[in-house]
Amino acid sequence: MAGHQIDTASSHSSTPGRPADPPDHRPRGSRAPVRRAPHVPSHRPRIGRGPSRPRPVAYPHRRSPQQLSRFAQILAEVLAGERPVQQVRPLLGRRAYELLLRRAGCYAGAHRPRLRRTVVRTPAPDVAELSAVVDCGVRCRALALRVAYAQHAWLCTHIETDLCRTPGS
Repeated sequence: MAGHQIDTASSHSSTPGRPADPPDHRPRGSRAPVRRAPHVPSHRPRIGRGPSRPRPVAYPHRRSPQQLSRFAQILAEVLAGERPVQQVRPLLGRRAYELLLRRAGCYAGAHRPRLRRTVVRTPAPDVAELSAVVDCGVRCRALALRVAYAQHAWLCTHIETDLCRTPGS
C-alpha cells in the first residue's frame, strides 16, 4: 500500500467538501448538544390559532332566568312600597335608580305583589332583557328590565312600568 497515506492524527472523519468538526472536549458519557439549521424553527407552530382570530369574551356569573325572575320580584316589592329603594341600590345603574325612586310605591295595594309570568331574552352575551306580569291583587301590572354586564358586575340599566306618573302627582 505504498502511495496512500492515512491520517491518524485526527479522530474525526471528514467528508470531501465539508470541513472537519472541531475536537470534542466534553467528559465521556455526556451527549452532544442538538444543533439545528438556522432555517428550522425551534418550536412547532400552533395550527388554527392566529393573531387575527378574536377570543370569545367570557362573562363570569352568567345570570340565569331564575335569578332574573327573583330580581324582578324584588323590584316589584320596591314598586309596591314593601322594600326600601336603598336595599337594591348596588344592583342598579344611575338612571335605573332614579326611575325606581320616582315610581316606588306605585304598585301599592292590599296584596303583596307576585310575579305571574316572566319572559327573558338575551340579545347579546352581556345583556338580558326581562318582561314580567306582576299580580298586585286587584289588577295586574307590567314590568320590564334591562340588565347588562358592566365594569365586572351585572347592573340593571333600565326599568319600565305600565305607570308613567308617580303616585300623588
